[in-house]
Amino acid sequence: MRRALLGVLAVLVLATGCASGAPTAAAPERTKVTVTSLPIVDVAPLYLAQQNGFFRDAGLDVTIKPLTSSPQGLAGLADGSVDIVAGANYVSYLEEQARGNADLRVVAEAALASPGLDQVVASPRSGIRDASQLAGRTIAVNTPPPNIQTLALDRVLAARGVDPRTVRYVPMPFAQAVTALGNGSLDAAWLVEPFVTQAEQAVGALPVIDPASGPTAALPLDGYFTTSRFAEQFPRTVDAFRSALARGAALAADSRATTAVLPGFAPVDAPTATLITLPNYPTTVEAARIQRVADLMTQAGMIDRRLDVASLIAG
Repeated sequence: MRRALLGVLAVLVLATGCASGAPTAAAPERTKVTVTSLPIVDVAPLYLAQQNGFFRDAGLDVTIKPLTSSPQGLAGLADGSVDIVAGANYVSYLEEQARGNADLRVVAEAALASPGLDQVVASPRSGIRDASQLAGRTIAVNTPPPNIQTLALDRVLAARGVDPRTVRYVPMPFAQAVTALGNGSLDAAWLVEPFVTQAEQAVGALPVIDPASGPTAALPLDGYFTTSRFAEQFPRTVDAFRSALARGAALAADSRATTAVLPGFAPVDAPTATLITLPNYPTTVEAARIQRVADLMTQAGMIDRRLDVASLIAG
């Protein structure tokens, strides 16, 4: 009789759990997560996950703070005011890791380059019309070099017969670069979407070269980084964030969903959003993809030792 009663109770417990829709995975150790992010198309899955309640479904309360340059997020990670940096360019963050200035972990991948996503565009006053004319010119990049931009563009320029050592890179936020292109104080700029489309429409900027082509085609551009301390202290929180973000990335495969969310966080209106080239959004973290960037950095002399990216993946 007692055994039968226990069996009935077990069935009732199971039924109650199924009916409630309670998740089978353990709850995250920490529910509040602060993310800082660039206003670029690469991080659309982050905002889709937020807008569609995917973080909430995973038991997380995510706050997103704006960022103008991804290396600025390193200070927030260091002092604990930021838990995760979104749209962090791999070169800047892997360089910090290689130099021992930080102990970082990759939470997720953000974007893989697609044809036309990023462009080096020239001021209409510069007279620059093709890659060969970039020699000896000044090109704006969003973060202090070396970075993912200079790494990729140097390879592409060399493949086109241009000595990258003749190019002068200057750090400049994307929005400021668009203004400088318009007033003629800047020769050219590496821009990402939505700033490529904005520069073409607002100041007549001319596309010169796709820096993610040829030897750098489909290059992983950026990711989501945290500290090793956060990853080790809150592994279920990281897993929950990654899972919810993957749902956002899957949704971002529908360009209509992505272009609809862009005006909410990027400097672009709804009609222009439909014209923007979108990247490819990974739904998984593949160390081999990111290793490609780390190996290019070693070859370029940006770091003096090979990084094993697999050891830097959180969890």
